[in-house]
This record gives sequence, C-alpha cells and structure tokens, in this order.
Amino acid sequence: MKKNIISFFASLFLIQPLFAQQAIVMETMLTIKTYPFSDPDPVADPSDLFYPYFRFDGFAAKGIDKDWKVVSLENDYIKLTLYPEIGGKIWGAVDKTSGKEFIYNNHVVKFRDIAMRGPWTSGGIEFNFGIIGHAPTSSTPVDYLTKKKADGSVSCYVSSYDLVTRTFWTVEVNLPKDKAYFTTKTTWHNASSIDQPYYQWMNAGYPAAGNAEFCYPGTNYIGHGGELRSFPLDEQGRDISWYEKNDFGNSKSYHIIGQYNDFYGAYWHDYNFGSIHHADYDEKLGMKIFLWGLSREGGIWEDLLTDTDGQYIELQSGRMYSQAASNSSFTPYKHTAFSPQATDQWTEYWFPVKDIKGVSKASSIGALNVLREEGFLKIYFSPLQKLSTTVKLFEDEKEIHSIPLNCDVLKSWKDSISLNNITIPVGKLKVVIGDNLLVYSERPSDNIVSRPKQLPADFNWNSVYGLYTQGEQWMNQKVYEKAEKFLCASLKKDPYFLPALTSLASLYYRQGRYEEALLHCRIALSINTYEGEANYLYGLCNMALGNNTDAKDGFSVASYSTSVRSTAYEKLAEMYLIDHNWSKAEHYALKSLEFNQLNLTAQHVLMIIYRKTNRPEKGKAVISSLLEEFPLFHVARFEKYLLDGSTDKKEFESLIRNELPFETYMELAEWYESVGCEGDALSLLSFASDYPIANYKMAYLLHKKGDKTGSLEILEKANNQSPESVFPFRPSTLKALEWAKITRRNWKISYYEGLIWWANQNKEKALTLFDDCGETGYAPFYLSRASLKEGEARLSDLLKAEEVTMLWRTGFALINYYTSVNQWQKAVEVGKKYMKKYPSNYYIGLKYAKALCETGKYQTCISILNKMLVLPNEGAYAGRAVYRAANLYQAMEQLSHKNYKQVLIDVEASKEWPENLGVGKPYDNMIDSRLENYLEAEAYVGQGNNAKAEELLSLVANFQPEHSYFGSGNLLTALALRELGKESEADRMVVSWTTDFSENRIAQWCAAIYRGEKEKATGILGSRNDQADTTPWETSSRDPNFDLIVRLF
Repeated sequence: MKKNIISFFASLFLIQPLFAQQAIVMETMLTIKTYPFSDPDPVADPSDLFYPYFRFDGFAAKGIDKDWKVVSLENDYIKLTLYPEIGGKIWGAVDKTSGKEFIYNNHVVKFRDIAMRGPWTSGGIEFNFGIIGHAPTSSTPVDYLTKKKADGSVSCYVSSYDLVTRTFWTVEVNLPKDKAYFTTKTTWHNASSIDQPYYQWMNAGYPAAGNAEFCYPGTNYIGHGGELRSFPLDEQGRDISWYEKNDFGNSKSYHIIGQYNDFYGAYWHDYNFGSIHHADYDEKLGMKIFLWGLSREGGIWEDLLTDTDGQYIELQSGRMYSQAASNSSFTPYKHTAFSPQATDQWTEYWFPVKDIKGVSKASSIGALNVLREEGFLKIYFSPLQKLSTTVKLFEDEKEIHSIPLNCDVLKSWKDSISLNNITIPVGKLKVVIGDNLLVYSERPSDNIVSRPKQLPADFNWNSVYGLYTQGEQWMNQKVYEKAEKFLCASLKKDPYFLPALTSLASLYYRQGRYEEALLHCRIALSINTYEGEANYLYGLCNMALGNNTDAKDGFSVASYSTSVRSTAYEKLAEMYLIDHNWSKAEHYALKSLEFNQLNLTAQHVLMIIYRKTNRPEKGKAVISSLLEEFPLFHVARFEKYLLDGSTDKKEFESLIRNELPFETYMELAEWYESVGCEGDALSLLSFASDYPIANYKMAYLLHKKGDKTGSLEILEKANNQSPESVFPFRPSTLKALEWAKITRRNWKISYYEGLIWWANQNKEKALTLFDDCGETGYAPFYLSRASLKEGEARLSDLLKAEEVTMLWRTGFALINYYTSVNQWQKAVEVGKKYMKKYPSNYYIGLKYAKALCETGKYQTCISILNKMLVLPNEGAYAGRAVYRAANLYQAMEQLSHKNYKQVLIDVEASKEWPENLGVGKPYDNMIDSRLENYLEAEAYVGQGNNAKAEELLSLVANFQPEHSYFGSGNLLTALALRELGKESEADRMVVSWTTDFSENRIAQWCAAIYRGEKEKATGILGSRNDQADTTPWETSSRDPNFDLIVRLF
C-alpha cells in the first residue's frame, strides 16, 4: 500500500498541468530511511536554559525504514512537503516545470546532535522561536492543520508553545493556486506578563553544488559576536559571495547588512537556476549565510547528515540583524526583548527562478537580472505569475525607454537594448516593472544605508549606564545570576538610576521574589510616579501579593505610557474578571484592543466575559474571527468547546498532538486559574490526567471547591505516578504542591517543588527541599541533587544513584567527578566498569579514554579510540583531542628516554584526524602544529640532525595564529626564537604578553616558564580560572594545547 502511495505521488508529479489552476493539499504516510534518535534524559537539570525540555542522547549509526506523516501542497508550478512530526519543517520544495529542487530535500531522515536538545536534521526550512536557534521543537511533533481556502489556495498551519519563553507561535504555509511561490505567514505572541528573550530565524537549506552564488545585496557582514567585516569582497580580496571562494578557514556565519533590501537567495550558475526569499525590509532585517568549512572539517557533516544528497548551505532570515552571541552585547547588535502581550506578524515569500543568469532584484512578482555585456543592456526576468505590463528604464528619475512585458508563470523573459541606442552611466540606471511591482536601482542613495555599525571606542562599560546595559543584556538571555550582578553594580554607583531599578524589579518578579521586586518599584516611583514600566511592575507585584487595590492603581497609571498601555489595560481587565465585574472587565479588554488589535490575551478575556454573561453570539463572533486566522489557537478552540457545551473531548484534544500535550493543557489551565476561572482550569487539567503535576493542581482546586473525596482521590493518584520525565517549572504550581505536602506527604512533592525553585534560579531553596526527600530509590533524583552539591556530598549522591541502578549517566557523572578532583585512577576504574555494561556508549568511552591517557596507559587509550564510533555534536573535538594527547604524551615520555625514533613516530601519529571520532581535518593553516614541530625538533637535535631541527623551529617561530586570543603555543614560539638565536625578539614578544594580555593567567604562566620562574608558574597554575562570560550553550575559547605544554615543562 505504501509503495502504491509513493508511485501515485511520482505519477502525480509528472502530470502537467495538475488540474487547471488549482492548488491541492494532501496528507499521507511515507516510508523513509531514518536514523532515529532516542534515550531521553531522565535527569532534571533546571540549570539548562532549555528546561523544562530535555535532551535526547541516543543517535543511530544505521538507518531503518520508518513511516512519517507528510503534508503536501501542490499547484501547477511548485510542490512542497512538510513533516509535522519533525518540528513542522518544510522538508523540501520542487519547481515542477524544471524538476529542480529549490529547497534542499534530504531523502533520508538523519538525526544528529546539533540542536539544543540534540536531534536535528539538515535541509528544508526550520522554524526557530524563543531563545536560540535549533529551538526545542525543531525535531519533535508540533500541532498542525491543513485547510483549503476560499481564494483557491491551500495552507498548512504549524504551531507550538515555546515553554522557555512562554510564547505561542504559528506559521501558515500557504500555496496560491496560480503562482509559483509559497508564503510563510508567522504570528508570534508573548502571552506572558513580562518581556521575554526575542530570537526568531527561519533556517532554510539549499544544495551547495552547482557553482552557487549568494545573491545578497550588502556592504558588510557581522559575526555572531557583532564583529564587522567587508562583503562581498573580504579584507583579503576574496569574493565570498561565491560558495567555492570560501575554501579557507572553518565554518562561516555571515549576517549581511548595509543595504535597504528585501530579498536574498542563491543562484546555481551551472544549472542557470536559483532560489529566492523575499520579505519587506521592516519585517525581516536579518539575512544570514551559513556554510560548513569546505575542508574535511565541514565535509564530514555531509556524511553525518545525509546519505545521497550532498553538502548543503543555509540561507536564513531573521527578525534581527544577527544571531547574537553573548559578546555581541558589547556591539550595537544587542539581544532584544519581546514585550508582554505583544504579537508580531510577518509574511515571507519563497520561490524558484530560472534562466536569468543571476539575480539583481526580486519581489513577489518574480526575479530580475540586469547585465551589461557585449555592448548591450540585457534584462532577464523570471515571473511568478502571469503579467501583462511594461518594463521602464530610467536614468535617475528620467524615463528613457519602455518595453512591453507579457509573460507566463516561470516562463523566463528577456530583452536586449543596444548601448549604442541608449546611454545610461553605471550607477544611474533604474528599472521599474509595472506600477512599482518591482524596482531595481543602481543608485547608491536608493540602497546603501548609513546606520552606525560599531560601538563608540570610548564607551565606558563600567559607567552606571554601561553596567546597567550589561545587566539588561544578560536578562534578555535569561542568565539572571549575571544580570543581577551587573544591575546591582549599576545601582551601587547610582542607587536611583531608574532603568536599573526597574530591570532589577523585573528580575526579582520573574524569580518569585515579589517583596524585593516591590521595594525596587517603590523606589522607582518615588523618583517618577508616572514611569510606565515601574508602574506596570508595581501592579504585577501587588497582584501577586494579593494587594488588589494597589495593583489596579499601578496598572491604571502604567496605561499612560504607550509602551505598556495595551498590556496594562488587559491586566485591569483580568483583575475585574477576578472580581466578576464583567462590564469593567469588558471595558478594559476593549481598551487594550484599541491600542493592540493583536493582543490575543485581551481577546481571551473577551471570550470569557461573553460566555459568563450569556452573550453567545458575541463570543462566537470573537472565536470565529480568531479561528479563521489562527485555527490552532487553542484558547479560542477551548472557548468554542465550552460555548458549544460539547461533552465530546476528542474534538478539542484531536488537534493538540505535539510532543508534550500535557504542557499545552497546563499552560492554558494556569491562565484560567489566575483569573478566577477555576472550573475551566479543572476542565483543562482533566485532559492531562496522566501527568502528575496536573493531578496535584486538580486535587488542590477540588479541595478549594470543597470536594474533599475527589480531591484526596486525585492526590493519591498523583503521589503514585512515576516522576520519570516530569519537569515542572511554573511558580504558580507551588501553592498546590505546598497544600499536597501538608495533606499527603510524599517525597516526590518536595522533589517537584525543588525543581520549580531551581528553575527560577533559587538553588539553595531547591537543595533544602531535595534534602527533605529522604531515601527515594530513584536514581535520576540523586543525579539531579548531586549537581547542586560539591565535594564528598556530591560523590555520596552519585554513589547512591549507582546503588539504585547503573544508568550510563551515573557512570558519566562519576567519571566527571573523579576527573575534577584529579583522581584519575578512580576515573579509570569507573570507566572500565561502565564500558563493560555500555560498550558502544561513546560518551562513556571518551571519558574513559581520557582517564587512561592521564594515567599513562597511552596504547590502551589509543586502541579504544580506534575502535570507537562517535556521532558528534556540532563543534566537538573531544575524541581527537584525547587521541592527539595520548600520542604526544607518549612522545614526551619517549623523549625523556632518548628514544628519538619513537618520538617521531608518535608525533606523526598525533597529526592524524580519525573520522571515526567525529572530526574532519581542517585546512592546514588552521592547525596549530607548534607543539608537534617543537617535539620533532627536539628529537632531531637528539639524533644530531640540527638542520632539520632548525627547519622545524623556524616553523614554530614563524607561526601566525588565526585568532586574537592568547594561546599557550606562543611560549613555544618564544622558545624557538631564542633557540634560533633571536633572543631579543623573543624577549620583546614575552614583554608584549604582559601588556596585551595582562589578565590572562595562561599568558602569565607562559612568561614565567620562559623566564625560568618555575615556582611562580606553579602558583599561577593553581589559581588559573578559565571561566568566561558566556551563555550555557556557548563554548568559551579553551586553549587545546595548554595541558599538553604544561606536561612538557
């Protein structure tokens, strides 16, 4: 049957045209070779920024056939497919007129460890919302719905909540009946009461082969850290807008800026074919190019991520200019925030182009290319719809030529005008199709923007504002500990600096520290009683503390400020909803919508009011309007369910089919409870009766209603349910858990409470609650608690976990513990034990190999590594680092024994890049081989081959690092210079370290070793601290040579 479906699709694809000018949508099951993921992590770690989500740590080396649900949208010209079970990803798109794919279609589903939670697949178009790319929903099921629309187009809606930011997103993928593009219309709503991190990118894959040109109008690119570079010609004169010209360095991330531009894309000149993205500039500022390195370092990812489809490139569209790393905060390209109850909406166009030799400009009607060649001005146009109009040529604003344009969909049109007949200087030409349907201009004033791209050199980061800014930036990344540090530092310099006062109040509110938050709001309002954000936070804090009159006062004054007006009115509506003052609640909900028509939370209030006041027609009108645009807006669907008086739960729950449906019900129920609609909350929680946290909430609400029997029955059920994969995080759950603990004590209740406090960054409270649990018999509990402890207390919990069951994660944690206290032999013993139980687990294997290396068992270490197959995470070099270290340590040992021949053999082996360890070799000039060359030079000196030794020392002395940070290999450079008789040059180099890297402990250690100050070097070694100011998902630049060079000296 499945083969018949596939054959039907194949034959359907070849029919031209489909069914005269219509679009169709189909849902089918398709069997595809799949490399699945598995092994969800049962150990709760709220320190992970993606909590309450969890990682999957199992990846398959061999593929299996697996059935996937596929949604297809098709018209006469293009066909695209979506996989609702893999993040709703647009899996691929084909130009039917040529048979060419204009979105990379991976013909296998090959999950690899790249996303926040692990699994990720290449190709297609991935939707990212929340806090960072490859978001928590990128590889798991999301809600979806297909729809045939009145205009003849077809849509597939995909949608989810992002639990990290408490926001809701939906993407409508629409295919018109008669055009060669599809659109993605995105709606993103912050339903929470506070601002949230703002990160949104569409990540689209495209084939790399075919002489690809990146059609990206711009003057510069910025990196993740906001560093500014030239584009399309880089500082070395390379035209990096061509894929094949990027044959240098590591992987690339170019965020293109500098022009007022609304399109980008790729054009494969070998095939005279391209793929374009178009969106209004104000809706999509970000235009990014991502490339794996063209060496084997990147090439290995082609093998890891696909079987037959070749290397891919990623062209990405973002709401902001760049995907900012933490250090981008020190540039103009900062982390931004999503205002409470804001709704952002935008539309993007995706389409193929062909037979136009490149792209100069694109819009929703097609793509234009303008060339001056062979004495002619040649104009090429690839249309997306039927057109009968004109093409007009201008010199500046003067029209000098007009050409009729009559074309059909994807039938390329071209014309040539002799440059003998018209003379338009380069830089003066403007081409206009129709009534400004597409406008191309060569004039720099029409394109180039002069926005500042760099921070003022004298900006003071230690000023009151500078410290506040750093705190605010950490807030926008949800790194609250660092945010509090900098905000407090700002207020220490100026206790009455309003922005820092309100930001710190916001931080404390998020953490449930309402009294502290309120205190800071009061100080802010004592300075300016009208300050909008301070009044809004004052209202929130008082509302949380039950001070309703003060809360209403705060929201009322906040409404004077346009920045929080809509949400302040909505909060007033909520408060009157709680009071059952329906007319006041309606009044403020409508006022909220006057200032933000897309405030979906205010719409929610109205639906409740109309239901409660028995005005069903008004309620149905709101519901109908919302579901017409947002058919997966479950709030409106639930209100429809209630208003219809349906007793059939299946219809409502049928469209909630994401990975964690119980969290959807919890999210909705929490809001209903917060506005006094506890009966509605109970109804929602009943859909999640398999989830213990929902049952605790149900039991508590039934207790409040006076249903003692029902309450105790459900409480008993909650206590008996397994804690596996239960990761609570909402502070509003605490009241129910506190009641449950008093009523029917159970260790799980304290465990869940602790997780919530930990998730809200109160680790001390969490540990107290965990210690209150007693003996649990649940290994993941002990592993979680261990991560909050230090020293012997941590070890004790790890051993308790092991007593319960030998999870591989227990072994991993034990090896890490023994490694951290330099008990390498114990690490070897644990590694050996767990490798016996989990022989193919490379997480354990790599740790075990490292321990063997550190205990001098080099050959055993190398032997284990040679047999290991690592399916790496992006940027992982751990396996190769251990392999290199084992060979180099062995070489150092042989050097001390004067076995110079073996030294050379071991050093040569250390230069290998075994791909079974999950790495590919970078370009030679990216590899710092100073240590290898230095050891070889020492060996050749021992053999009496001074000429060869001098040649190698010259390589060490002349090495130019690609990075700006200090590397311990610089010590070898200085020593090589000295050994080559260039002592004064070496001395100057060492002196420069003390000025250029004055705070760097590695630089200080290297200087001490160079000067023979071994006692000082030992002291520095003991106090070295590599901690960097980064977010938890970023890797700080750790020196890969330092531990090796320490061993050498």
